[in-house]
Amino acid sequence: MSRIPVSIVSGFLGSGKTTLLNRLLRQPGMSDTAVIVNEFGEIGLDHELVEAGDGSVVLLPNGCVCCAVRGSFVQALDDLHQRRARGAVTRFARVVVETSGLADPGPLIQALLAEPSLRARYLFDTVTATVDAVHGAATLDTHLEAVRQLAVADHIVLTKQDMLPEDTAEATVAELTRMLRQVNPGATLGTASAAIDALVCAAPFDPEQGVELGRWLRDTAYRGRQECRHGRYRGRVRSFCVVREEAIDEGALELFLSGLCKHLGARLLRLKGIVRVAQRPDRPVVVQGVQTLLHEPVRLARWPGPERRTRLVFITLDIEQDEIEDMLGLMERMQARALLARMRAGGLPAAAA
Repeated sequence: MSRIPVSIVSGFLGSGKTTLLNRLLRQPGMSDTAVIVNEFGEIGLDHELVEAGDGSVVLLPNGCVCCAVRGSFVQALDDLHQRRARGAVTRFARVVVETSGLADPGPLIQALLAEPSLRARYLFDTVTATVDAVHGAATLDTHLEAVRQLAVADHIVLTKQDMLPEDTAEATVAELTRMLRQVNPGATLGTASAAIDALVCAAPFDPEQGVELGRWLRDTAYRGRQECRHGRYRGRVRSFCVVREEAIDEGALELFLSGLCKHLGARLLRLKGIVRVAQRPDRPVVVQGVQTLLHEPVRLARWPGPERRTRLVFITLDIEQDEIEDMLGLMERMQARALLARMRAGGLPAAAA
């Protein structure tokens, strides 16, 4: 049975996330979608809801299933799938999760990547983040939560542009766009309509299949960039792409990924990439992770495109690219020394290594 893709909608307090959700919920194309929200009252749908079950799940007129969180998101997703299995709710083909304005989407992404019950049933797809054009710049400089939300986003929606003074609107949007690109250069940046189209129509990225990898990775956006050093929080964000022409030893890759979790922890805002492994250079490995958790690497049957080199996209907090490059180099040297020691212990001349 194919897994159900899950998209996350985040955004700081007052950034227009609820307005985006309201528009999304009313789309005809949402008929096969389940939406998990914090509270029904926040989205103002009371007048058009049809109650089902215990009141935590409602069916909208367009067929969309809407579920309010009563505990953890893991519990909500598990409960929703159980309802689907026993026919208590309309069968849905995808899920959209709304996080609270102060929430870091990282733990939810971690759960989707690592929680056994969720991994078996759901597929982490994308994160969409809303940014208020009026207060967005100040928010990014004063709230680390807003920076974290943007750092993991695949799509960014710039809201409330119509509320800007007409004589300064263009300059304000241009400056905010520059700031957003500094935090997350690989995310698409557009209108609510474009984000809705992406949520409703775009095919999800499945690392086990490798399709849509270019759209997911967007590695070229992270190369050769000048980092921003301004702003209390956004100035601490580093985004870059580590590229390796030569294949990486599988053991060194394992050590490297383990070291990232151990030494970077919450400072690793997001990692995604494709790796050319020395033992099977024709079958690349897809890696992705958030903060303290990395998803188990997935080996593809073949390269999805003509480019056959390692590309690792990082968004970090206070971690420079050369630190990551040094760590990878160290792991490669450690693995090479270990291999040489094993070969010598087995009686093979060192020159053969």
